[in-house]
Amino acid sequence: MTLSLNQKYLAVHRQGFMPIFVQDEFDARLLVDCAVAAGAEAIEITCRRSAVLEEVRWARKAHPQLTIVAGSVVDDGPLLSNLQRRRPDMPSIDALLAAGVDGVVSALPLRLKTIERVSRTHLVIPGVETMTEAVAVVEAGAHFAKLFTADLLGGSARVARMTCAATHGVLPLFVTGGITLARIEEYVKAGAAMLGSGWDVILGSDYVSLQKTPDQAVIAGALVSFLSGMLTARHSLPDTWPDVNSADYAHRLRHFVPSSALEGRL
Repeated sequence: MTLSLNQKYLAVHRQGFMPIFVQDEFDARLLVDCAVAAGAEAIEITCRRSAVLEEVRWARKAHPQLTIVAGSVVDDGPLLSNLQRRRPDMPSIDALLAAGVDGVVSALPLRLKTIERVSRTHLVIPGVETMTEAVAVVEAGAHFAKLFTADLLGGSARVARMTCAATHGVLPLFVTGGITLARIEEYVKAGAAMLGSGWDVILGSDYVSLQKTPDQAVIAGALVSFLSGMLTARHSLPDTWPDVNSADYAHRLRHFVPSSALEGRL
């Protein structure tokens, strides 16, 4: 069964924490299987990985109900053309969509016309640096606005300012960068809608050794801790976060939810 766009949004949002596949020596198939074993329903495979298209296709076939987003995407234009001269394996957004991804995530900005086009059928999470940029992308159809430099520019305090009473908490922020297990609670309390970290952060001091000698139980167990930590942090704020099992979950969220995520029976 193919998931609808709102079902994919719910899978990502209810999970709350996104495991991110960065460039390393791990076999992506191993990490995908570990993520599924940990109970994850959504993963992000970044374009930093040279075989991202092949990895997405394999994951799509092996786990058809998994929501797969491609990270570190670059919009069409001079930057992508320049990058592809150095990295012929760097795919365009359309190539990723053709490979079967359910959405795209970027650290760099995406053109508003790209957001408007892609968000009709796929999840879109573009990189932003300011509230002005966040408002622009969300109003263009983005499902979240990605803040990946929060740890360098104010941390959770910056997130709290962007989601404070003065902004009515309308901005759905997806925060990455330095999100350790110990920091999940502070970012959730600050108002982040979604959090994510690379496997380098998830596995911590075991990251290097596990690439040489993978242990699926250890890898999956580490992700379980992050997924559980996210849900526990949300549960501690019942006035802010609805029960993930509620039928009207998306309708009860305080931040803005695009119409594409509200379509269909929730």
